[in-house]
Formats: sequence, structure tokens, C-alpha cells
Amino acid sequence: MKPKFQVLKNYKSVSIILLVIVGILSVGALWKVQDLRFDYEFEDYFPKSDTEYAYYNQFRETFGSDNDFVLISLINVDGIFNSEFLTDVDSLANSLKNVEFVESVISPTQLAYPVNSPFGMTTIQWIHQKEPDRLREDSIKIFSSKELVGNLIASDAKSVTILLNSTKGLSKVKSDKAVSNINAVLDKFNFDEVIVAGRIFGQRYYVEKMVSELVLFTLISFAIIIVFLGFAFRSVWGVVVPLGIVSISVVWLVSFMTLIGKSFDLMSTLLPTILFVVGMSDVIHFISRYLEELRINPDKISAIKTSFSHIGKATFLTSVTTAIGFLTLYTSGITPVRDFGIFTATGVMLAFVVTFLILPPTLVLLPVPKRATVNSEELFWDRIMRKIFRYNLAHPKTVLGISLVLVAISIFGISRVEVNNFLLEDLSKNDPMRANFEFFEEHYSGARPFEIVVSKIDSSSILSLSEILVLDSIESVMKAQFGIQGFVSLNSVVKNLQRANKGGAISEYKLPENSQEWKKIEKQIRKLYKQGKLKMILNENLNTTRISGKVKDFGGLVFHKKYAENAKLLNPVLEKNGLDIHYTGMAFLIDRNNETLASSLMWGLVLAFLAVAILMGFIFKSVKMVLVTLIPNILPLMMVGGFMGLVGIDLKVSTSIIFTIAFGIAVDDTIHYVSKLKMELNKGRTMLYALKRSSISTGKAIVLTSLILMSGFFALIFSDFTSTYYIGLLVSITLLFAVLADLYLLPVLLILFSKKNIAK
Repeated sequence: MKPKFQVLKNYKSVSIILLVIVGILSVGALWKVQDLRFDYEFEDYFPKSDTEYAYYNQFRETFGSDNDFVLISLINVDGIFNSEFLTDVDSLANSLKNVEFVESVISPTQLAYPVNSPFGMTTIQWIHQKEPDRLREDSIKIFSSKELVGNLIASDAKSVTILLNSTKGLSKVKSDKAVSNINAVLDKFNFDEVIVAGRIFGQRYYVEKMVSELVLFTLISFAIIIVFLGFAFRSVWGVVVPLGIVSISVVWLVSFMTLIGKSFDLMSTLLPTILFVVGMSDVIHFISRYLEELRINPDKISAIKTSFSHIGKATFLTSVTTAIGFLTLYTSGITPVRDFGIFTATGVMLAFVVTFLILPPTLVLLPVPKRATVNSEELFWDRIMRKIFRYNLAHPKTVLGISLVLVAISIFGISRVEVNNFLLEDLSKNDPMRANFEFFEEHYSGARPFEIVVSKIDSSSILSLSEILVLDSIESVMKAQFGIQGFVSLNSVVKNLQRANKGGAISEYKLPENSQEWKKIEKQIRKLYKQGKLKMILNENLNTTRISGKVKDFGGLVFHKKYAENAKLLNPVLEKNGLDIHYTGMAFLIDRNNETLASSLMWGLVLAFLAVAILMGFIFKSVKMVLVTLIPNILPLMMVGGFMGLVGIDLKVSTSIIFTIAFGIAVDDTIHYVSKLKMELNKGRTMLYALKRSSISTGKAIVLTSLILMSGFFALIFSDFTSTYYIGLLVSITLLFAVLADLYLLPVLLILFSKKNIAK
């Protein structure tokens, strides 16, 4: 038999070799992290398998994009009908036409309406910026017709908007270049204020925010972990070692993502924070058990081996269940959500591997901690856990009664939860980008794209007076329901041509009154289409047309209800005339996406329940243990759902994913508790003694890891992204409910189910 010091020497040699290998791999991974890229593509959040997404792509191929636009509002506090101001607007519009990746520019100073004169078709400018004496007349004409009001001219007449369309499908690099070039042009002018909104500006803004928040929350995670580890272990090694392990886990994951070409998106920025706090659970449970074993047996190697064998199995199970929780996000049809689930699950398992690669050899090399010599009776957490356990023994009916009351309140709250979303809800209310969006909501008809496609069912031409009248009915309903002003549609062209044929009088902007007038307009439309001027509103077979506009963002729930109301009003007329109507566009897809995602993720949560139930049933060979494992973890989810309903938090992408995230994390503590209980029972302990040892031993690790988890997630409430805020707030609340359920409800349930030996 080898001497004890020789055994320790051999272990130290192996430990050094193992740590050197891990160190080399970590340096290589850290070098690869420098290739990390950030990206944010709005369309990635559309479900690619959805038939509506396929229809949307077909729509864009036919009529062009509805989302590659930029709105530039120019404010003049003294009023827009000022020659100097309007001349600058016109000059800016001309300069923007020369910007790379800008396809077209529409300025109110360059818009004109047609007039059919004896000498042929001519045009009349809406605004004569170089003729100050005519500006008053222009203002009266514009506000009488209202064709431009709410679209390119503000309702308060203090700003005008230039609409430009960027090249379709620009990459992140080209989008940034276009934004820089546009800003460079804007800097040459001196307007009172400039308000900008649009996809390429939003994309750049989101990426900049993602980078800053990634740095911010990584630093916050570090600070939180340092504070709690310092409080828990009262030593330098107790802070440095766990922090180093989770840091290596994060670096390995990020380098792996970089290696396979995965850029960081809005959801990916949460990965480091989640791994920092979730990965810490493995480390804390191991160290806590290690210290506990040292108090029983001062032999370091023996304590490490026992901790490895006992905690290893439970930690592996908790890592698997946490990974399952994240993997259920794969049920979503949205690429960033699915990627988030896959990479977070990968990170959780990677953290488990790294912990058991690094921690045991590190403990071999470190001296026995002084904290291991402190009597457990003197430890703060042991005293607290004993008090909680005694309370459970004395008041089991109270614990069950409170739980049932909370269930009833939660069910009531859940019944009040609504599925709803807004376009820029992901930005906080005081965010400058959201403020720009709300400016167009307040002073114009809105900034939310609104798209309808109307087509003949039998594929015949839509160019007939009867169809034109139906299209007018559709526009009237849409205007009444959504407040759309200034449609870009076939009918707007028809009305313009009617006015042109009637001498250009503003009052003649209307539909033809008889078939003779219509025949003349139809010929003009066909001629314009052949000239390539109407391809944005008519397809090549002339049997399908587009009705486009901008609306205020009332929220997905309101739009869904209005779509149903519109169907009741329009379906009889559409059926009578053989027409079909189809809502589409970027905003419509976002609403639909929110509805389908919420339901798919709820199914994902059910799958998580089933997966964990099967896993627990396989391990413990007991239906009762499956129930004991699930009940304390279902209750917190019900409570947070009830909380959402009671305080008015809607179910949407950012709030629906928290249930699967929280369940996968929360069930870990239950598994650690039950695993410890099973080990105690297998030693021949009585149920009461086993419960006491489990509550004291595992309870303090559960509380500490839960505090770190809650603090880490709660720090996310300082995010400027609403989705991140809700994840931080709601997961923190869920974990709080979960740790209380594990400390109070779980022991009571185990007592109720303790008539048969659970270890069997």
C-alpha cells in the first residue's frame, strides 16, 4: 500500500497535467473569441415554416419590399410653409438621391399631381418653395385635399417627411455604410430638429445596444458572483476558483459559436449572464459538499472523491433537466429563439464538463480550507435551515393551505393574461429610437406598415369599375377601422387620373362616375403599367393589386380583433364580386408570429414537464417521486403566470420563453434535495432524519445558488430592451417562488408520501 503522501503526490501530478491541458484549450478559445460578430436581422424573427411567411416573400417579389424604407422628418417650429426651410428640404432630398444604397427619394417639395391639358398630360407641384407668394395657397390646397397630410406633411404643419427606400436586403456592413452616408448628408443642414426611423437605422441602433449591454451584464454578473461567493465561503479561493470555472465555460461556448460562424443577436447577448449564474450552481453544490465531507473526514482526497461521486450524479441530472428546459425552445419556428435554446443548453452541459474537469484537480492542489474546520452548529446557514425544517414539521397544514390559496389566486390571474405585442415594445419608453417612432405616431398617420393584397379569384382582370368600387369600400373600412390616411393603391391612381381628366381641381380627386369615364382611365392605367410606373401596386397579370399605408400601432390584440370585424363587413361584398383579400406585410407577420410563438412555447413547456417526469421516473422508479419533483416546480410557474395577469403583463415572445427557462433551472434544486434524501435513506436513516439532513445540507446550497440566480437575472431589469427586462424580472420572481417551494412545500410533500421507502 502506498504511503498517504505518495498518493497525494500522484494526484497532484495528474491534476497539474489536467489543468495545463484545460489552460491551453482556454487560451486558444479566448483567442478565437476576438472573431465574435454581432448582427440583428429583424426578419430572422419570422417563422420560416409559416405559410404566411412564404406568402410575404411572394408579395415582395411581386410588389417590392414594405420594410426597406427610412422616414426623415424635418421640423421647423415656426411652420413648414417657409421658403427658406422648404428650399433646404428640397436640397436635402436631391443630396440623398446620390447616397449609395438609396434607391429612391420622395419629398413633398418634389411631388406633383397630373393634369390633362389640351397639350397633353402635365403636372402641377403641390409646393412651390421658390415662390413664397404661392405658399399660402399651397397650404390651403394641401390641407383641403389631405392626400399628403399625415403621410409626408404633419397634421400640425410643423414638419415634413422625406421617404427614401434603401436597397433591398442590405447586409449589416452595407446598412451601416448607408446610415453613415445619410447622417453625413444630414449634418450639412441646419434644421430645428431631425427625426429618423427605418430598418437600417434600427438595425444599427440595436446592434450598438446589444454590444453595450453584453459588456454591462457580464460585468454585473461578475460583481454579483464575487459578492455572494465572498459572503458564502469567506476566502479568496472560494471566489477565484468558481469565478474562473464559469468564465472558462463562457469563453469555450462563445469560441464554439464563433468557430461555427454564429453571430451574436439580441437573444445571444443573454448567454454569458445566464451561464455565469446557472453554471455557478454546479460549483457551489460541489464545494458545499466538499466542505461538509471535510468536517466529517479531514482527508482531502477522500472528501473530493465522495463529493465527486455523490454530487456528480445529481449535478449531471440538474444539467440535463436545465438543458431540456432550454432545448424546448426548439419548438419555436423562430431562428434566434431556437438558436438561443440550443446554445444555452450546450453551454449548460459545457459548464458541467468544465466544472468536473477543473474543480477536483484544483481542490487537490489547494490546501484544506479553514472554513472546513468550523463547527456546523456555528454556521449561519445551518441555523436558518434548522429553523425552517422545524417550522415545516410543526405547521404542515399551514404550508399546504397557503399553497392551495396561491394556486387559486394564480388560476384567477392566469385567466386575465392576454396575448399582445407592439412593434417597438422591445425598447424602453424613454429610449430615443422609440421616441422617434412615437413622433410619427403622434404627428403623422403612423409608422407601422399596413399591407393588403386583393385579387380576383378567377384570375380575370381587376381593372373594371365594379372592382374599383369594391376596392373603395375596402379602403373606407380600413380608414374607419385603422385611421389610415393617403393610401398607396390602385384607387389612389384612379382618383389622380380622374382629377387630371377634370382639369386638376382638388375637389375632383374621386372615382369615375360612369363607365365612359372609367374606360378612359383604364386605358391610361394600362399605358402607365406598360411604362413600368405601376408595378408597386399591380401584378403583371393585372388581376392582383396592393393596398398600402401607414397606421398607428394599436397592438397585435387590437389588430387581430379588427381583422375579424373587417371580415364580417367585407366578406359578403368580396364573395359577390369574386375577390379575395389577404393581409400581409412585416407588421402583420410580427403579430402572427407572437400568437404562434406563445402557443408553441407553451407546448414546449409541456414537453419539458414530460421529459423531466420520464427522467425522474426512470431514476427513482416511483410515480410518487415524479409528482413530488414536479409539484413544487409547477406551482412557481403558475404563480408567475398569475402575477402577469394581475399586473397586466401580456404574453408575448419575451414573456412566453421565461416559463421554459425558469422550469429548467428551478427543477435543479428539487433534484439536489431529493438526491440527497435518497442517499440518506440508502444509509438506513429514518425518513425524518433523512429529511433533516437533506434540508440542512442541501438547503443552504439551494438558497445560495438561488440567490445568485435571482440576482443575476434580476440585474437584467436594467436593460433598455423590454424583452431582456421581462426575462430578468419574471425569471427572478419564478426562482424566488421555486426556492420557497423547495424549502417549505417539498419537505411537507415528502412527509405525506413517506409511508413507503422512497429509496426502493
